[in-house]
Amino acid sequence: MKNINMLFENNDQYAYKINIIKGSIVFQGYDNKFSGNTILKIINFINTVHKKYKNSKITIVFLFKEIEIVDKLSYILFECICYYLMKNCHHKVYLYWNPQDSILTRGIFLSPLKYLNNNKNNLDIFLQKFEKDIYQRHFRRLISNDKETTNYLGNLLQELDSFLKFFSITEEYRDQISEVITELTGNACEHGCTDCLLDIDITASYKKSIEGIRQKGNFYGINIAIVNFSNILLGDGIKAKIDSGNLNEPRYIDLRNAYNYHKTFFTEDYTYADFCNLSSLQDKISGRTDYGPSGGTGLTKLIHSLQKISDVDKCYVISGHRGVFFLKNVLNYDDRNWLGFNEEKDFFHATPKNDVTTECYIFFPGTAYNLNFVMKREDDYNDHN
Repeated sequence: MKNINMLFENNDQYAYKINIIKGSIVFQGYDNKFSGNTILKIINFINTVHKKYKNSKITIVFLFKEIEIVDKLSYILFECICYYLMKNCHHKVYLYWNPQDSILTRGIFLSPLKYLNNNKNNLDIFLQKFEKDIYQRHFRRLISNDKETTNYLGNLLQELDSFLKFFSITEEYRDQISEVITELTGNACEHGCTDCLLDIDITASYKKSIEGIRQKGNFYGINIAIVNFSNILLGDGIKAKIDSGNLNEPRYIDLRNAYNYHKTFFTEDYTYADFCNLSSLQDKISGRTDYGPSGGTGLTKLIHSLQKISDVDKCYVISGHRGVFFLKNVLNYDDRNWLGFNEEKDFFHATPKNDVTTECYIFFPGTAYNLNFVMKREDDYNDHN
């Protein structure tokens, strides 16, 4: 996978204590939760190792106690780090941990990380499974920027539809999930000029209870991560247009008016980068130099549509130092199809709700999405609607 090295180059802190046990460098994790903060510690650890033992192929071991994985993206980024260490730096990597079970992170038990045990013969399997694994409840593809075929997105769309069809997800939502993943993959490969890693896991069906009362129907957890590493960030194209004054089309004139309002509120908590990220998620707004017939992305509409029928959801995107949470109660459009990211439904006279934008633990070079939905089975919709 291209450009994972940027993760280390853009988070160039060092001074991490190095422990060598029986000829291996050991990272001992003490966090109760595996999150972006843990990823930052691991990056600092690896940077220190590579500074102190330059060009060494010494074995690296990760040790954790029982630990809660906060979301899917956190362990996917850890996979990327392990892949880079093995594929690019030629380290042997082993992992010993006991992750807790959760509906939103159950895919950890399908992750190629499970092959980083004490069997060195499994290390090659990790590399293979990192790049492609379509089996039972797990769909993993590394899509190369060097297009496999001219119709690679069409082929991906068909693969996704076939995979999701097995789980009795309604056709409407199956189509929407496939379309947004395909769109984001295309954006990564064609506009980010890099590879795109996508990973989906579907949990086993489960029943839910409210205040001890068993509810009707069966539910699936649909957990998605989409990752690309690049020097092109989510809002870079929009920023370039604003900075150049190249906002002449009618909808982009509206965007300029919104910018003139928002810039008076920029702080450490709500930044210019945040505005550009939110703008890139607007309908018919694009950072590309050619405006095109539509521009922009339908991602937010899809997420909001799926959130309406989700029992639980956790959806966000990170890029650079900043992140955007897709909160169900603020993904509402005005009558001109502008998304306010606030309860006022107003992009032009109100700033986003405080917990929509956030600072990341790390600088993420590229764009990464975490999309979790818990949805009802198709047959249950047919039985109870």
